[in-house]
Amino acid sequence: MNVTVSLLHEPSRKRPWIVRWWGNPDSDTGKQKRYGRVFKYSHEAKAFEAEKRTSHNRGEPRDPVNVTLEELVADFEEARVSSLSYKSKIGYENTTKQLLVYFGKKRKVRDIGRREAEAFIATRKRVCNGESDLSSWAKTRHLIHARSIFTAAKVWGYMDDNPFRADKLAGRSALNQNPKGKPWQHLTPEDFRKMLSEVTSPQKRAAYWLMYGCGMRAGEAYNMRTENIDLKARRVHIRNRAATAEVSPFTLKAEGQSVESKERSVPIPEAALPDIIAAMKVAFRAGGFVVLTEQRFQTVQAHWQMCYAKEGWRGHAWRPWQSFDMMNNMIRDTKTFLDRAGVELTAPFTLHTFRKSFAQNHADAGTPPRTLAKLLGHTNTRVTMQFYNRVTDANERAASDVMNDILKTAGTVGVAVCRSTSLPHQRQRSGS
Repeated sequence: MNVTVSLLHEPSRKRPWIVRWWGNPDSDTGKQKRYGRVFKYSHEAKAFEAEKRTSHNRGEPRDPVNVTLEELVADFEEARVSSLSYKSKIGYENTTKQLLVYFGKKRKVRDIGRREAEAFIATRKRVCNGESDLSSWAKTRHLIHARSIFTAAKVWGYMDDNPFRADKLAGRSALNQNPKGKPWQHLTPEDFRKMLSEVTSPQKRAAYWLMYGCGMRAGEAYNMRTENIDLKARRVHIRNRAATAEVSPFTLKAEGQSVESKERSVPIPEAALPDIIAAMKVAFRAGGFVVLTEQRFQTVQAHWQMCYAKEGWRGHAWRPWQSFDMMNNMIRDTKTFLDRAGVELTAPFTLHTFRKSFAQNHADAGTPPRTLAKLLGHTNTRVTMQFYNRVTDANERAASDVMNDILKTAGTVGVAVCRSTSLPHQRQRSGS
């Protein structure tokens, strides 16, 4: 039996480095198939050759594994998706359904090429309306999910390359999809004060302060309990909470990811303390939840008891508990307060706008990106930088004023230098 793995170099080829190996002998004929893979760079070829030799020495199959797309999806769901959050599972489920319809359940994973992968992403439509295009954000989610699935296929040896990963020469390929940022309403401190003047409920005032003054997500604010607020240190701690029969769970999520994020601690603005303290004084009526009213807490508890017992609630089938199950009509009430305060909305507004406005205020004030990323709970500054790229007219004027001051100073220094370094005959002439 031929067991060699060879590395060849043919300079005339576009990809000159070639790794060749033999498959396992056929059980009937004893013949072996020969396989090969080409590379542009020698270090890639040598690494692949070493990997092949190691797998052969371990006795792993040498022939390509002809796994179907249906089998890959099942393996991926078992190995990777099972540990994700409910919302992330729904996202992957949507993508895998469309993959199976587009390529076919019995399609061999190894036969799916980059052209077909690009066509899949480019042709995605809304499920509820086949004539409506998806947003760039929704297409990017499909791309991220498909790329993760086929990356796993490559790692598991089901295929040699990931067709959903574009190279640097892909240009305007659908595989280079980047979501376009959606416009959103920046709520200025003046607008926030106007809105807050229309709010009388201590719980709602505390909720707004936690989102706008501490940069918390709405789900984080509505899951905040009194034991997570340190008034002496003037800090609020955002922490995961395990489910019990009495208390619903809370799992902190990283920005744009489906894994548990690091817990964080955020300072409370001094202006927020009176409203937060007022809400904490009556929190015992709501089981310790700071921003829930007694009535809302009773409703939440009833829903949680049904969820804990694996029963459906609100007339729907059972599903895992989510952070938004703590809230009710908050966005409707918020828009009412803004309207009464005379704050005009010129862009889409959601509860997440409070958190974004918190970040924008810090960016405008010059808070370092790494510091702001830590306050927001971002795993890196890539997402945080969007607020520094959103330059306002005030920022531009401030930057212009700084440059004017620099140039004025430089001009004054230049004149002084010129005077001090004037030639002797020039000084004599000026004195005559």
